[in-house]
Amino acid sequence: MTRDCSRLKFIAAFFFFSWRAFLERLGIRYDIAEIANAYYREAFARIPAADKAVILPHCLIGNPCKARFSKEDGVLCLRCKNCRCGEISLLCEARGWQFYISPSSGFTKRLVQRKGIRAAVGGACAFEIEKGIRSTPITIQGVRLKKNKVIPQVVLAARYDCLENDIDWEGLKGIILAGQAADR
Repeated sequence: MTRDCSRLKFIAAFFFFSWRAFLERLGIRYDIAEIANAYYREAFARIPAADKAVILPHCLIGNPCKARFSKEDGVLCLRCKNCRCGEISLLCEARGWQFYISPSSGFTKRLVQRKGIRAAVGGACAFEIEKGIRSTPITIQGVRLKKNKVIPQVVLAARYDCLENDIDWEGLKGIILAGQAADR
């Protein structure tokens, strides 16, 4: 029964997503990332570590950043301690996960296909989430990218700002560490 209730809540959250501004005026608020994370959490934990990735948006890198861009892998973090991306990169490496910094949502979709990623933790602002919901099929089994589906976990960016943004870094680390429990 709990799983059915969770499924209904998940479906309703995405169905009413485009109406969220109207619903907020009525006093109805919900966190779509929290609902999606809770719904996909068990499936995410079942994916082997090698098939998991953390994909962060470029807006989280520090200024100035000496990282280089690769057409294959996105922004290549130098772990310079100018921002917290290097810390997350090291944590992913220790857990056997893949780590990427992406310049755009389109690049992220191509990256997931190229690298065979089956589960991903992504950082995104509300604008990018809305854009993704409108352009990518999201099902009860995962986000559908061509023939593959990816099990997501989401950490919301602090604001819609493509420069020097921020996320809940401790929450991101918590997802990575919790995701490890089923990998052993």
